[in-house]
Amino acid sequence: MDFPKREGIASSRRTKVFENARFRVFADDIADSRGNEVHNFLVVAPRNRTAGMLTGVLVIPVHEGQILFLDAYRHAIGKRVLEVPRGFIDEGEEPPEAALRELNEETGLVCEPGFLISLGVVQPDPGVLAARVALFAATDCRSGGRRADDEIGIDTGIWISIPETQRMLLDHEFEEASTCVALHRYFASIETNTMTSR
Repeated sequence: MDFPKREGIASSRRTKVFENARFRVFADDIADSRGNEVHNFLVVAPRNRTAGMLTGVLVIPVHEGQILFLDAYRHAIGKRVLEVPRGFIDEGEEPPEAALRELNEETGLVCEPGFLISLGVVQPDPGVLAARVALFAATDCRSGGRRADDEIGIDTGIWISIPETQRMLLDHEFEEASTCVALHRYFASIETNTMTSR
């Protein structure tokens, strides 16, 4: 099998070492143009992705000056973290659809598509993950959905005011990277909209 060269790096061998319903894990042998080589370079690739390598979504739920965070246990690090809803893009699904679906499944909240704001894309860990995540803010959330019962590790939602969220962000109280990027972009968009409306 031939592997294309990208940015001066070539892969000579790819071995699938694991897969489940959501991910495939590969060990690649790679080399650069200077002769540096790495054997069994780890690549984790979500199974579903769009043409632009979008594999997941993250959405900030906003309602009346507050943001809803999930108190989630993350097995890989063995601790609880505050983060906003996120999830995979299903096959054939567009990122805004996935964001509204994940919002409903993880929180029971709904939002009209017109109140969903794009905050761009983030690469969670491009050294290992073959993934890009689309970020959104749902700016007029309301109850009316149905939270899924199969969200392992997610127990409760915690509403935090926007000023307190901003303080916590600046004091480094959030550690989950995609949540931090999304919050920074959302607050920058609020500031930009405030300045342009003056």
